[in-house]
Amino acid sequence: MTISKIDITETYFWKILLVLVKYVMVLCSIAATGVIIYSVVLRYIFKGNFYGSDEIILMFAFWLYFMGAVYGSYENSHIKADLLNVYVKNIRIKDFINLIAQVIMIVVNLILITWAWDYFMWGLEKMPLSTGLKIPLVIPQSAVFFGMLLMAFYHIVHFIRNIYRYINFGYYSLPQDGDYMTAETKAKFPQADVPLKEEIKAMEDAEEKGEGGER
Repeated sequence: MTISKIDITETYFWKILLVLVKYVMVLCSIAATGVIIYSVVLRYIFKGNFYGSDEIILMFAFWLYFMGAVYGSYENSHIKADLLNVYVKNIRIKDFINLIAQVIMIVVNLILITWAWDYFMWGLEKMPLSTGLKIPLVIPQSAVFFGMLLMAFYHIVHFIRNIYRYINFGYYSLPQDGDYMTAETKAKFPQADVPLKEEIKAMEDAEEKGEGGER
């Protein structure tokens, strides 16, 4: 399915950005784990103390957390308390409601970006330092801004792709059991691979008759 003549997911920018996000997650995970292990070994085996280890772990944890959130936005795999799949089976209506939810999510994300930008700029201006190792706190603080920015980028890309599919194919989500289209919608989008409500009803009746016959 071609989204447009220029698919951003096929560009070097998209691929390089994704590689950078993955590398940051891996490096921060290894670094944070390494610091924890070193601190434990130093304390309980060599009876020493790694002063300021919590400040180093916090720095890597900030970047790991927000890059993980960015990757979740890329995969569109964030945990959702979604009841639409249970109560709404008309896939076109369900996807329309989901599009509204995506707009709200993008708006909230953009508002958070403005706050994160102010937070980032405040850190650059005041340049506060950590108590022990005097690490510039703008290093972990900057993860908030860049994380929010990249999350908004992926949310907007997914939204544009979903809008395109919704307009041109009638729906964009993966059909679940029981999802259907009305005859009117099916007439507008004959290429849509979603059954009519009547067809689902007929299949369910056939299954019930089959089970009754076996008994």
